[in-house]
Amino acid sequence: MKIEIVEDTDKRRAQDRKYIADVLSGKTKIDKKRAERTIIVTPEVFTRIFSPERIRLMLKIKRNHIRNIYQLAKELNRKYEAVHRDIKYLEGIGIIQLKQNKRERIPVMYEPISIPEFATGETN
Repeated sequence: MKIEIVEDTDKRRAQDRKYIADVLSGKTKIDKKRAERTIIVTPEVFTRIFSPERIRLMLKIKRNHIRNIYQLAKELNRKYEAVHRDIKYLEGIGIIQLKQNKRERIPVMYEPISIPEFATGETN
């Protein structure tokens, strides 16, 4: 999953609509990198999605074998309700999935997250 941070989401949507129209009309071939699942956000929305608590939560899920949400809340020293709310929010965006294992719902992250703007040494 790719996170793309843009100043103007309307401008980006217009670019995407043009790209899709060009692909459908045959003017442009599908760019596999561009076709990757992407969340497009402004800097303000990015900071609301990726709060320090949610980043810690995602790191725990990615690095540790989590048995259930209760265990995760305990390891993060947070209330179960707050952790559950964050998991549901991140699940709604598509960052986290809840895997059913008997009676337990286990949060998992199958896809790596990349932020291309910060992944290269290029400057504008």
